[in-house]
Amino acid sequence: MSFTVLGALRALDEQRHRAELYRAWNAGVDAGMQTNVVLDQMGTIAYPAVEEARRYLVIGIGQGKSVTALVKARPNLFAPFDGAVLAAGDESGTLGQSLRLLTDYFSGEFKRALKVRNALGYPVFLGVVAAFGLPFVALPKSPVKTYVTWIAVLLAGFLLIGGVFLSVLSSILLNTNALTRARFVRVLASTLEAGLPLGRAVRLAVDASGNRGLAEHIKKRTERELSTTPVATLFEGCEEIPAGLMGQMMIADATGDYRGTLTVYARELETRQK
Repeated sequence: MSFTVLGALRALDEQRHRAELYRAWNAGVDAGMQTNVVLDQMGTIAYPAVEEARRYLVIGIGQGKSVTALVKARPNLFAPFDGAVLAAGDESGTLGQSLRLLTDYFSGEFKRALKVRNALGYPVFLGVVAAFGLPFVALPKSPVKTYVTWIAVLLAGFLLIGGVFLSVLSSILLNTNALTRARFVRVLASTLEAGLPLGRAVRLAVDASGNRGLAEHIKKRTERELSTTPVATLFEGCEEIPAGLMGQMMIADATGDYRGTLTVYARELETRQK
């Protein structure tokens, strides 16, 4: 969480930079280039956390290490979802497919983050107006120097610590029940498409969703239970799974087509949020 206003607004750009990283990486892989060469020629990425991940991969792969070993060695640079999809693609020889999945996922997340950032323009405007207006209300008939001093103090305080409020607000806007469900379904479909075992995919999808209800529902489940229990049965009785999604899960269990069924549902759910 960033304390400054600019830092909080900039944090919403991370999804875009991750999407660009994976898009450029995928383009190079499709062209037959070595991963470390692609990432090196990509150039510096403006977002520090993503740039650190890029440089780490360039150096590590240049030393002969695998993508799987690298993402497992530095989990702080890759979210569990990213790392699992990259490792699955690396181990199965389908890295290009995994990179496309990650590109699509982060592109969608950035579109939602962009809407949130636009919505945050209003509280930022109110914060600036308050910094200029409060001294005139609280200190009537004071000298001009006093007004100027308090305006400077309030404005500096808002810019330096107002990011906490904006970070909390953006988190709320990005984690509505509908969006966390859509994220859960999308990540579940993506991880299954990348070749991860069902149990691992379910746990990653729940973690990535940010939905507390889903997390509470499966927290006591073992990997064996997650891997052997049909998805619809696994989430039976969970209040965060609406009837429509439960129906799609039952269809996916019956047909074995989790990716196709769940991707369609996630797309429809996300479309309703636009």
